[in-house]
Amino acid sequence: MFTDYIKYLPLLSMCGWIAMFASKHKSLFLGDCMGLVYHLALVPVVALLPGSVEIKFAGYLWLFGDAMVDMASINGAGHQNAWTARMCVHLLASIWIAGASFGMTSAARLIGVSLSAGLFLHALLGPRIARTKQVLGVFVFPGMIAWLLSVAYWLGAFTATVPVGH
Repeated sequence: MFTDYIKYLPLLSMCGWIAMFASKHKSLFLGDCMGLVYHLALVPVVALLPGSVEIKFAGYLWLFGDAMVDMASINGAGHQNAWTARMCVHLLASIWIAGASFGMTSAARLIGVSLSAGLFLHALLGPRIARTKQVLGVFVFPGMIAWLLSVAYWLGAFTATVPVGH
């Protein structure tokens, strides 16, 4: 059943995240396609993570909103328009990541709350920060990898089931 595989979706999302950063400076189209993988792979995960209905709603809004920004970019919305819209939906990302992380293990909680605080502050202050994209990349790139790994761990993606011989 599909639900057995949801625990691996944060790892797929992480691959999309890394590929998005690796490819966006060479091909905006490919980078945005990888952004779609990164965001949409997490949609089924929202329901499995802790959080109130409002927290989960923020998660869905972020993931679909950022996927829409990727599609707008693919269809020529323009760099500045896409960047502005992306910073707006990062408010929702920070709400969901923090809210979900509060119900997880202490390591995931620390990583998630730190990541969400950074996302929120960057979305709020980004236009006032010199080299804002580089600043975002310094903490968000590794922070998101660490958080997605902690989510996959929390969901049981790393538990090995070894078949017992007869």
